[in-house]
Amino acid sequence: MKRIVLLLIVISLFSCKNPGKGNLEVELKDDLGKSFKIDRSPEKVISLAPSITEIIYFIGADSRLAGVTKYCDYPPEAKNKTIIGGLLDPNLELISQIKPDLIFLTTEGNSQMTYKSLTDIGYKVFVMNPRNIDDIVITMEKLNKILNPPGGGNKISEFKKSIQAYKDNPKTNSTYAAFLSVKPLITFNDNTFIGDIFKQSGFNNLFGKEKLDYPGIYEEDILLKNPDYLFVLSDTSLAAHQRLNDEIGNRFNDIKAYKEKKFYYLDENVFSRPGPRVLDALKKLYEVKNIGN
Repeated sequence: MKRIVLLLIVISLFSCKNPGKGNLEVELKDDLGKSFKIDRSPEKVISLAPSITEIIYFIGADSRLAGVTKYCDYPPEAKNKTIIGGLLDPNLELISQIKPDLIFLTTEGNSQMTYKSLTDIGYKVFVMNPRNIDDIVITMEKLNKILNPPGGGNKISEFKKSIQAYKDNPKTNSTYAAFLSVKPLITFNDNTFIGDIFKQSGFNNLFGKEKLDYPGIYEEDILLKNPDYLFVLSDTSLAAHQRLNDEIGNRFNDIKAYKEKKFYYLDENVFSRPGPRVLDALKKLYEVKNIGN
């Protein structure tokens, strides 16, 4: 009997793989269509995009994160990681010192030159390009398969349920205009990640059909279209809002949205990063939509 118990213990020890260190035998395609065969979770990875950094922390794989960009500021602990430069100008010398097993970047935030420089040197580079909320989930699932953190799948499942709860809410036909910049006026169409957040929240983008993803807009167009809601993406500091208040008041005081006090500042990092905080963005728009109801 003792020999049987001992045998079972030995079998269990060899069958219970250490998460992130065992053989995975995972084959994935990145968003460039390049195939990656991963038979062992990478010990050291570098994130060249704030959104990817946020996802890695969200799924609980941050112990594997060996380097980030200077723009990776959330969660706050990310700023304690080794900073390897910016989105477009990562420090290749620092990267070589880290000796990463895998580097993550995005097509929208990083450049082709950065990708080519890294791959020419011989690094494995996995490219992400989430264009909408559903793509965020796909990106999370890919990162979870690669990094294999304990409990990552459960966190993603809960995230999907929370997202769906906001998608299931009644829609509104209210129109809006939203700007990434006030000088010059830069907005976005429905094909962008930010546009999808508003669309899933039931808002109708007056510039959603524009050909360019991030078109410049004439002030006269705003006055003519007269949106129900007006949004400006900015940093969250009071100083930033004070700088914008007079500018927006002087230029848009005749718009219905401004007259009816349906003008809002939105956290540019929350709304522009295709990561787990998209849930916060959906919550914010839900609150805006239901004010006064």
